[in-house]
Amino acid sequence: MKKLWSLAPFACACVFVALQSNVARAGEIAGMRSQLPPTSDPDLTINFSNDFFGRGGSVDDFRTTQIILGARIGERWVGVFDHSTLTLESSPETGRLDQITASFGYRFVDRTGPGKITRVAVGSGLRSTGDFNGERMQNGFHRLINSRISELPYLDTSGVDATLWIDADHYSVFHTSQGDGLLGGWRSSYWIRAQSLLTTDTQWDNALGAYLVASRNPFDIWFGARRDWRSGYDQDFLQNATAQAEDDLALVFGIRMGALVLETVQQLNNKASYGQLKLISDGRKQFPAGSAWPRFSVEFGFIVPDVLLQLAGKRRIRLLTESGSTWHESLVVDVRYGEPQFGDDTSRYVRTGQLALGMEWERQLAAPLGWIGAYGGVNVGLRREQLLGDGMLSGQSSESIDRATAAADIGFRFAAAELGGGWRYRLQLGLTGWSSFGDANLMFNGQDVSLHNTGVGVSLGMTFDYE
Repeated sequence: MKKLWSLAPFACACVFVALQSNVARAGEIAGMRSQLPPTSDPDLTINFSNDFFGRGGSVDDFRTTQIILGARIGERWVGVFDHSTLTLESSPETGRLDQITASFGYRFVDRTGPGKITRVAVGSGLRSTGDFNGERMQNGFHRLINSRISELPYLDTSGVDATLWIDADHYSVFHTSQGDGLLGGWRSSYWIRAQSLLTTDTQWDNALGAYLVASRNPFDIWFGARRDWRSGYDQDFLQNATAQAEDDLALVFGIRMGALVLETVQQLNNKASYGQLKLISDGRKQFPAGSAWPRFSVEFGFIVPDVLLQLAGKRRIRLLTESGSTWHESLVVDVRYGEPQFGDDTSRYVRTGQLALGMEWERQLAAPLGWIGAYGGVNVGLRREQLLGDGMLSGQSSESIDRATAAADIGFRFAAAELGGGWRYRLQLGLTGWSSFGDANLMFNGQDVSLHNTGVGVSLGMTFDYE
């Protein structure tokens, strides 16, 4: 059964495709942790929330994309970062906005007993509205899957508001099946979750859910109903329309398979059904400091906001470090591909391909953070860029221009799960930067355009290690 976890790369690719398809969408309350039964209390969660497993539709409206990063800091502190893109194009008024929300919270109730879990957290943070590269991210993914480009103007709405929230869970087991077979050892439980978030701009988000849960490690399956309420979103027509779409009763079905979580939320009255894929890490319990370093690794991920697909292979070597060094050294082959949007211009895209060879160094943090690895690396290779037209410039393209390019990466990897057969799985969060040896100027549609510009991005990915 553990081998089911190896579905994560395929599932992650599917969710990024689903995130960008043309559907009506909604999502979680921005600024609060994503939903997960209390039986799982992960150290890190990367959540992609959208219409994955949703009903679909003919428009690309409301909370078009939502990426949530959640972390458990110590035993009782939690942190959340949320990036949401809001769009509306199926009405007389059209436009787009982005939201960024960051918050911290403290669990003042955290009781775990035989068959029961009760947690209550309160927190606060900031929610900002404006242009935060949501258009570039959305259209960059659209280009990867050859989907329709979304050309919507950003609204003038902007500002920063403080948030105050409370989040409560109660979970209780009412039956445990006996036996050692496939049907034995399952725990039947009920789970209730209530959330409320209020901003200084009078926006008020509430959600109440009740679920039945069947659990047997490493699996959880849940089904139930969730009711969302939204009010106070009269700042502009786009936020108001999104709030109305998210204010509804919905049926919820979810499944956890180790470090992979899938959940679908199907609304009963509105058309803003959505789904979620979550990658979770609970490595603090499983990977103490001193775990063996892998002999080779395969890395898969995305770079945003200039959307690039990244695939890397790594082989353990000792070139610049001694055999007894605590630094893990690897030879890296790095491949990147994408067609990111050219700045704010929705009619021009840069077809990009890069092949590079480099080195990486990684070291486990000291206890009690031994399940986290800090890494840094450099590589040099060849980068090819070509300007392509879309919309009114559809069919136009420039020549392909090659340049030698250097890149540098830093970040962290978080132990997530053992996969069996010597394999293990980790989540990755980092920064990557690149610079070509000389830019390239060319004429495109009568304008002087510069390619091979220096760039910086955030990398989100997964690493599969073989020890």
